[in-house]
Amino acid sequence: MSLSFFLLTDFGSTDPYVAQMKGVLSTLAPQHQIIDITHDIAPFNIAQAGYFLDSTIEHLPPHSVTICVVDPGVGTTRDILCMVLDNKAVLAPDNGCLSFLHARFPDAPIYRIMQHHLPLEHTSPSCTFHGRTLFSPLAADLALHIEQIPSYVECTSPTPFSKNSTQDCRLETFPPQPTKTDSILTPYMKRYGHHLTDTIVTLPEYVAKEHDNVIETHVLHIDHFGNIILGLPSEEWRQRIANGGELTLYTQTTRPLRFISAYADLTENQIGVICGSQGYIEIACNMCSAAQFINLQLGELIKIALSDPPEM
Repeated sequence: MSLSFFLLTDFGSTDPYVAQMKGVLSTLAPQHQIIDITHDIAPFNIAQAGYFLDSTIEHLPPHSVTICVVDPGVGTTRDILCMVLDNKAVLAPDNGCLSFLHARFPDAPIYRIMQHHLPLEHTSPSCTFHGRTLFSPLAADLALHIEQIPSYVECTSPTPFSKNSTQDCRLETFPPQPTKTDSILTPYMKRYGHHLTDTIVTLPEYVAKEHDNVIETHVLHIDHFGNIILGLPSEEWRQRIANGGELTLYTQTTRPLRFISAYADLTENQIGVICGSQGYIEIACNMCSAAQFINLQLGELIKIALSDPPEM
């Protein structure tokens, strides 16, 4: 069975940290490929990491293990979580990294990992680098378990955690829809005493709000092109913004906004809002950096005023 590890960290590319994680994974699970999502999350930026997980997970293949290490609480009593989305596992610290995924898939089981039961004999301990000493050995052990699960069958309908897929793989030996009490990792988790949890750390301050026709939200990410990704999932906010009448952006200054369907709809010195490819509302310019044009930074709170009240 082909299995992939996907890595998401704030480690950057100038230090040996990523290579050491990959070295542990390659030693313990040499038959599986390792793919980088990114290692350029802004240092300690949990919300940005959560956005990357939420926007990426449905595009990852079956039988994958994603390791998210954006972990300012490393070495403390914070826990490690394992979220199971169909036949994909996501490992992350319990610090809010899973907040957006949990909001979108509230029925996906999440396990709280008992750290004293982790397979640590293959790597030297470190209280400052759990990516190497805890997350990587755990991911390799999960992969070994997934490898041993027999008989996959094709499904012709979308799964609850892969909304856009038309075909998916699923275990014959498990219910067709995972629940909070059953997942492909249930036997593994029971064997090592890792237990299901309904309570995880979330990021309530990053949940968008509307009051008196004004939407308040944060900048989750600024991409390579300068597009400003907001904490507004398109599924929830597209209709409200598209039907909101005249739009006004409030930052350090006040600017009019247009709701657009393509970047080319904008003329020079115009800014617009668009449903981006990552499932979130973006502020954009045409062939220039919106972030530079309106001087917005990662994490900033912004307001968008709508002239029309919501439809009742």
